[in-house]
Amino acid sequence: MVPRDLFLITGIPGTGKTTYGDSFAQKFGFVHFNFEDLGILSRFMTDQNRFIQDILKGKSSTVITWGFLPDEQQTAMVVNLKAAGFKLFWFDGNRPASLRAFQERERKKREGERISEELFYLQMYRIENSKVIKKINPVMINPFDKKEKFKPPAMLLDEMRSA
Repeated sequence: MVPRDLFLITGIPGTGKTTYGDSFAQKFGFVHFNFEDLGILSRFMTDQNRFIQDILKGKSSTVITWGFLPDEQQTAMVVNLKAAGFKLFWFDGNRPASLRAFQERERKKREGERISEELFYLQMYRIENSKVIKKINPVMINPFDKKEKFKPPAMLLDEMRSA
């Protein structure tokens, strides 16, 4: 039997967490749970143990993507997923490239209006101030290549599997 991957991808805004989750699902057969979808997050929050057990009963590789708020409750939920066997990755790295990707994503959501950097930096402040990285102890991943472009999904998946 081929071992399956259980990944939880989180990190700073604009690092491609959801995009990579979608790519892993489409190209490599992962089941992708995007916790930015409030329906999926609500299902998880309602009964975390059952949600996790349902995933563990399955045979498919699974990726959860989540740009969570670094408060105590959501940090504890990340710790629970990690304790259940999910390999925890924190996407970070090239902050200017992350900001550009974040602005582009938000611009598409808001039909071309100018997106302030303030929201990005507010989220960055919350992350830094909470010391969440130290609390959850993830594997650090830089999803950007040297040209400040996102790495191809297959390359990033290999990097994650070997981490």
